[in-house]
Amino acid sequence: MKTTRRLSITELFAAFSLAGALIFTGCEGSEAKREVEETVKELSGAGLVDKGEKLKQQIKDLNAEDVRRIQEDLSRGVYGEE
Repeated sequence: MKTTRRLSITELFAAFSLAGALIFTGCEGSEAKREVEETVKELSGAGLVDKGEKLKQQIKDLNAEDVRRIQEDLSRGVYGEE
């Protein structure tokens, strides 16, 4: 009976040690985690999607700037005279 109790205490200690190791090695700010996230982004194409979204936003901004400039020229009556 004593060996069964000692074995369960040993198993419990081992389980807590493993859980503690996993908790401490899985820190949010670890360099390894950042590298894994970068690799996953690269392999999944998320980086390309982000770049595409940024490009679309830049185009929208440029178009909005052109529209604003044309409206200003129209209000001053100088559109097309440049």
